[in-house]
Formats: sequence, structure tokens, C-alpha cells
Amino acid sequence: MKKSAKKKDVLLHAPLIEDSIGVCPEQFSLRNGGFEVARHIRLRNGDIRTTTFSLPKAVGTNASQNALADAADFAYLSRKKPPAPLTTGLLVRAVDLFSGCGMMSLGLSEACRALGKRLQVSLAVELNQAALEVYKANFNPARGEAKDIAASIDGALGRPKTRAEANFLKGLGKVDILVGGPPCQGHSDLNNHTRRADPKNELYLRMARFAELANPSHIIIENVPAVVHDKSKVVQRTILALEEMGYDVDSCLVEMKKIGVPQGRRRHVVVASKSRAFSITESLALYARTQRSVGWALKDLLKVEAKSVFDSPSVATIANEARIDYLFENDLLDLPDELRPACHKAGGHSYKSVYGRLDWNLPAQTITSGFGSMGQGRFVHPKKRRTITPHEAARLQFIPDHFKWGDTGRTALAEMIGNAVPPKVSYVLALELLR
Repeated sequence: MKKSAKKKDVLLHAPLIEDSIGVCPEQFSLRNGGFEVARHIRLRNGDIRTTTFSLPKAVGTNASQNALADAADFAYLSRKKPPAPLTTGLLVRAVDLFSGCGMMSLGLSEACRALGKRLQVSLAVELNQAALEVYKANFNPARGEAKDIAASIDGALGRPKTRAEANFLKGLGKVDILVGGPPCQGHSDLNNHTRRADPKNELYLRMARFAELANPSHIIIENVPAVVHDKSKVVQRTILALEEMGYDVDSCLVEMKKIGVPQGRRRHVVVASKSRAFSITESLALYARTQRSVGWALKDLLKVEAKSVFDSPSVATIANEARIDYLFENDLLDLPDELRPACHKAGGHSYKSVYGRLDWNLPAQTITSGFGSMGQGRFVHPKKRRTITPHEAARLQFIPDHFKWGDTGRTALAEMIGNAVPPKVSYVLALELLR
């Protein structure tokens, strides 16, 4: 009786979020006079797991589920201290290959917290030492190694385990979930020289080989949309290999703004599971959110002082300062062609957003590692005569303030933030895989 009463109380706080698939497993209610939002996750067995978010100001009692979801997500993003780690609950053992600074693990970590589970990263591998150090500071993996994964997982699919693989996997134990974002530069539409045929594209298959050796229960792989056009068909070969191992596999392009990321970024995702049939499209539809804007993400950062690299914009050239002034003085989002450099004048450029200013009322365009330069995208702040800071770029990537960057320099910081996948996507997918 107590359980049913609790569920009824939870679900009647605000109208449910529903779609053609069904009721969203993630619902919200108010507590503490409106100064807290409670997030309730409905497990498949009917139980409810609840976590709370403190709010800077009270939310009205008539707020909709989408308004409460906005409040909870913004509270998560603006929180300065990480949530206290759980000391009880089922242990989820994860491996993160090509981990970068850890954005897929970040979403997985929050999903585990929402489900009342404890995340243990058994292994993280990332070639970039600076990114790995940031990963270690945030997730404390049992093993964190800066190496080329192809040197340790060096066997061909379907072949016996090699000596290097046996040594690498020694002591790893059970793996509940494998996540990874193989290098994407060879697939990027911005790479016009080696696009579709870069040998590094073959690293994508190392995810399948690791799965063949370690037998994780679930797998999430993300990459740029153009990965499906790789000339060696790494995605198709990976999916076929996983299916032959007994995984149920799905793949699709994910529009981040549809799940609450304030950015028009798109990523290709593969999800594989040995315990359940899985539809990425149906799962994401359950967690669909109203579109969030640049202003939603950055509203509290307008008065932040530039006391660190994280909160300081890059220094613009004199020519770019003049271009930024022109945008503001004429209330424009796009710079006229005649004011662009010669290489970006009419007929000489294909990226219309370059030298542009972000719209406060719309999602940002894709954040890249060049967000400090107006010559590399629409990266001029909507209300400030400058480009966005690393802090603002992180917010637009759905990276919370409590993520630890240490003393990372500007260039490395820009690369980590710009190359990251918004952790919201691994949060949603992991919720559906693990709940």
C-alpha cells in the first residue's frame, strides 16, 4: 500500500509528460515550498527512485512537467559541488574507451545516481594525457590508461584472444556497460582531405572487438553523423559483428535539442544490449523536452567576472573587434559578406554562421573547439561584445559547473569541451538500459 500511495502522490504533482510511446519514466514534483524539484524515475518493476535539486528561487505550484524538468536540469548545470557519491545500491561496472575527458561517463554517472545505483569505472582509455587527467579527477577509475587502444586490443574480430589482449583484460572482471566515442576527425564534414578514408576510422571496430572479449551487457557508441559514410563501412561492420555476438542493436542520428540540450548538435549513436530489445528513437521520444535556448543556459553567467581561463573569452583581433561592434551596433546576427575576410566573402564560403552572433532565444549551433574565434563559427555572445567563454561553451554542451577541469590551459580546454558529446544523451540512454 505504501508503494502505491507514494507513486500516486508523485504522479499527481503535475500533468504527466506523454507522447505516442507512453508516459515518460522521468517525472518531477515540487518540495520544500517550491525551492526543490524532486526527480522521480519509474523502474520497470514499478518502484520509484527519487533525487532532489535545490533551486535558487521557488517555482510556482502550477508549473508543468516541462517547466519542472527545465528547473531540474538548470539546477544540475549550475550546481557548484558534485552530488555526494552513493554508498549503497547496485554496483554498475563501466568501461569507457576513447573516453576524452569523460562526457559519456558523466551522463552514465548521473543516470546511475537517478536510479539509486553506484557507478564504478573499471577502465578508462584515452590517448590524450591531459584529457585522461581530467577524467581521473572526476571519475577515479580503477584503471586509467593513456594509450592507443589498438595496441592493446589488437586482434581481428572472430579470432582467438591475442597475448596483448589477454594482458590488457587481466583482472578486469564483469563489465555491465561499455561506452565510447572513437576518434571522429576522419569522419567530420569539416575534414575535406582524409574524410571517409582515414585509417583512424578503423578504430571504431575496436569497440566491437572489446565487446567480443569482455562481453559487456550493454554498449553505447557515439560519433559524428558522417561516420555512416565511411568508405570501409566501420559502422555497418560493427553492428553486424555485435549482432553475431547476440546483441540486440539499434542505431540512428540523435538531435540533441530534442532531449533538452540547448544546441543544435547531431550525433550518430549505436546502442547494443544482451538483455533487452532497444529502440533509440522510442527511448529518446520518452524523454523529449521543449526546446531550450542559449539564454536558458547562460542567463546566470552574464555578471560572472573573468577571474580564470574558464570564465575568460579569447582575445579578439582588432579586425574582429570591429566586426563584433558592427553586429551589435546594427542589431545583427550575421555579418554582411563585405565585412568578412576575403576568403569568407560572397561565393568564397559555405559556412554561413561564421562570424555570426548567437541568438539568445534559440539553441546554439554546434559548439566546436573553435568557439573562442568568431572566424570558426557562430560564437559571438548574444549580449556581450566578445566570443563565448569556455564556461559558456560548457553550459551549451550540457556540462555542469561542478565538473572538475583543474588547471587545464585554454587550448586543451577548448578541445575537450568542443569535442565532447553532451552527456544528456548517455544519461537518457543509460536510464533506459539500466532502469
